[in-house]
Amino acid sequence: MKNSKNYLFLILVIIVIFVIFLQKKWTDESMKVVFCDVGQGDSILIHQDFFQILIDSGKNERVLGCLGHFLPPWDRQLEIVIMTHGDEDHIGFFGEILGIYDAQLMFFPDSDKDNQTIRGLKEAINQEIPQGASLKQPILGQTIGFPSGGKITFLELPDGLAWEPSENDRSIVFLLEYQGTKWLFTGDLEEKGEQEMLKNGFFPRVDVLKVGHHGSQTSSTMEFLQQTKPSISVISAGANNSFGHPAAAVLENLRQSGSRVLRTDELGDRKSTRLNSSHSSVSRMPSSA
Repeated sequence: MKNSKNYLFLILVIIVIFVIFLQKKWTDESMKVVFCDVGQGDSILIHQDFFQILIDSGKNERVLGCLGHFLPPWDRQLEIVIMTHGDEDHIGFFGEILGIYDAQLMFFPDSDKDNQTIRGLKEAINQEIPQGASLKQPILGQTIGFPSGGKITFLELPDGLAWEPSENDRSIVFLLEYQGTKWLFTGDLEEKGEQEMLKNGFFPRVDVLKVGHHGSQTSSTMEFLQQTKPSISVISAGANNSFGHPAAAVLENLRQSGSRVLRTDELGDRKSTRLNSSHSSVSRMPSSA
């Protein structure tokens, strides 16, 4: 009997130590932004404690390595999923992700595309809705708050344009704010969309810019950069990609604007880009992380 009690006490001590370890390892109210290295594509994880937003998925399973590294293994819920637009290098793996993780709130803009990727994604979304998930269209000025402070604000193109936006210019664009630090996420927004939003006064000065369209020369004009003045610009692009991303002209624009450039094709996600708003800086992660 005495041995049984000692055994139970030992188990209880181990459980308590384990719980304390988990709390110290994962409980963190600061805002962290991880630009996942998914090759030629986009995928960004924003997390604050156990509240997570996943923006885009890339087109293959590489995103799972990023999620597995930065999220606790038992957490299989994404509070918000943002699919910026219908290009495969942004939404191509979401069908599989939604089979692994549950989503609470999903955003996906109208898309003119009708292909196997889009059909598979819509099927996965329709399977999530009966489980309690919601699918929404972003609304200009709509905000979503984080449990421990901070918010995102959608910055969509206004209605009644005299021109028809392309798939890229219909990308979901939003601002993340936390403790005085601002990030701007632009999807594949191109020059025409940038100019329209500039004309309407949508862009503030920001600390971190997710460079539009992987650094393509179709985006990131000097006028746009002079308005936003990002201290840090992050380019998500694949190594030796066939598109020539990032374009030399865009890199020169960023250099002239005084922005420090970080690239997933050079730094990956684990070595470079946990951007922590509590310090308003970039933390270089050790190669063993």
